[in-house]
Order: sequence, then structure tokens, then C-alpha cells
Amino acid sequence: MKQQSKKKENPHTLFWTLLKETPGYNESYKEVIKEGVVHEYSNGRTTSLSTMYVKYPEEYSRMIDAMKGDSRQRLKRYDYTRDKAAKRVIAAACKYVDSLGYRFASRQDKIEYVKRIACRAANCAYFNKIPLSKLEKVYSQFCRMNETDIAGNPELDYVIGKN
Repeated sequence: MKQQSKKKENPHTLFWTLLKETPGYNESYKEVIKEGVVHEYSNGRTTSLSTMYVKYPEEYSRMIDAMKGDSRQRLKRYDYTRDKAAKRVIAAACKYVDSLGYRFASRQDKIEYVKRIACRAANCAYFNKIPLSKLEKVYSQFCRMNETDIAGNPELDYVIGKN
């Protein structure tokens, strides 16, 4: 049986993403900033992110929550991410509709049509109410459909024999 090498996910990806969003962040000093934040939230017990993650998980969780900010900051971050995902869905669905050869009176008509398709795919009544997780799934579906060549060649697709 062939063993698959599974890529190990970094448990600190969220930490680094949030650290880059902190005011005054400078890429040149990221290690120093990281050590300072870890030292502060571990109550001076360590400056190592991995050690804090393993030995002090409660403090690690508190640190991540604090870095996410208040509800207003979280909502702003979510809105930006959701907006980007929604635009990706629209672009991928427009590409799919173009591959089918559909024509529309205006660009706005095409976008409205694509939004309705996305709503049906996400099982949601309004495009702006589709949650981020469903937008990502719908985007993946359209990307897969765009990869599939729908323009077959009947002469070559004909099965000549069973063997």
C-alpha cells in the first residue's frame, strides 16, 4: 500500500496572519515583535511560540483572541474576506457562463444572472447573505466546472470497440 506524504499544517498560521495586521508591524522586526507578544501573553514564561502553544495552550488561545481585536475589527476583517470571496465567485461564474455561450444585453444583466446561479448553488435566497464558507465551496465548484472542457469532439468521442 502506497503511503501518502501529508503536508503538515502550521498551527501558527493564524498567529502570523494576525501579527501582520497589528499596527506598527514591520517585516524586518517580525521575530522581535513575535517574541514580545509571546512574552507578554505567557506572563514572562517564554518567548517561543511553539513552547507557548504546547505548554500554555490557555494563554495561547487568549493571545489569539486578543489579536483578533474587538467585534468591530473582526467584522471588518470578515467583511473584507467575504467581499473578496464574493467577487471571486462572480468572476468564476461569469467565466463559466461565457464558456456556455450565453449573451446578455448588458454587463449588469450578466452579473445579476450569475448571482442568481450562485444563490441556487449555495441554497440561499440572497447573494449578500451567502456565508463565507459556502462562497468558498461555490467558487471551488465553478473552478472545477471551468476546468472541464464542455466542447467535445463527437468524431473522436465515438467508442469503436469495447477492447
